[in-house]
Amino acid sequence: MTALNFITKTIFWLTIIFIVIIVFSFTIGQVISIEFKNYEIKNSYYDFAFTALPFAIVLTLFGTIKKKNKKSKNLAIVAVTILSAVICFFLLVSIMFSVGFGSWTTETILYRKHNDKNITIDKQRLDLGALGYGSYRTVQLTSFLKYFQVAKQVDTAKIDKRNWDYANQEINLHD
Repeated sequence: MTALNFITKTIFWLTIIFIVIIVFSFTIGQVISIEFKNYEIKNSYYDFAFTALPFAIVLTLFGTIKKKNKKSKNLAIVAVTILSAVICFFLLVSIMFSVGFGSWTTETILYRKHNDKNITIDKQRLDLGALGYGSYRTVQLTSFLKYFQVAKQVDTAKIDKRNWDYANQEINLHD
């Protein structure tokens, strides 16, 4: 295997992995309980994903165009790939305001776990930016890796209060 073949295959497979991660985060990732801790990181991720996905689709040409194919087949592959990237771009623009747009913001930290102060029960409100606010939720937030947290909806009337310290710490979102 030549160095050029190795580079093109590496670009192709890294691009495929990147596309799978992005598609996962736009679909299944929207309904699982793992969230970004910081909305700025979340916004940066989605801005990058929306911008990079059409380019990633074009980069798959590194693995789909082959010398052994007829010229007409390679041209058809290029045309379909570019058309797919354009369609992807317009689909992403159309869903930009629904996927990754709103974020849950903590209004009040209600409780902190007695033996681990990083685990909290928070009252949150869905912040839709210029569109206003949405619904409320009460969740237990547990850190997951460095940039994520697991949000599990809880009923504060049913928790064992012996394991929790009452905090009732209001968060000023306008500072």
